[in-house]
Amino acid sequence: MAIQPQPKHKVRATGGDNPPPQSQVYPPGCTHQAPIPEGVEMQAQMLIHQAGSIELAKNAVDGAAERETIPDFREDTFAQRFGFASRPALLAASTPLTAADGTPWWTTAIADNGWVVWNQHDMSASKTYSSLQEARNSVYPAISQNAAEHSPTAN
Repeated sequence: MAIQPQPKHKVRATGGDNPPPQSQVYPPGCTHQAPIPEGVEMQAQMLIHQAGSIELAKNAVDGAAERETIPDFREDTFAQRFGFASRPALLAASTPLTAADGTPWWTTAIADNGWVVWNQHDMSASKTYSSLQEARNSVYPAISQNAAEHSPTAN
């Protein structure tokens, strides 16, 4: 009986039928799954476009994060001054505004059909406005004046 030569390598019987899974190769800087919850990345991209630049968007996020760390005591006291039970109740009744310089403001309807304008750094709300538009005009004076001059009813 003759000795048959042994092959140098063993061939897997199912090698062609069931190839091993290949890992997905992504381009540099790309991830197959965002590290943030679904939808948040889209909101971030919208913020970048609305802010006008990545730097302004980052400043807006930093400012929002900073406001989240301020003790609620000041805002709770401010809310109670205008008849709200707490900071969350005040914020729920408020409308956000952003001044031309990027400063965040809030306008809030208060008792007697009045409105106040305030922000984290200026919680004096020393003036009361008779309408939401009047309160907005106090934050956007140049825009409001320009719109009034060019409106068809102004002539």
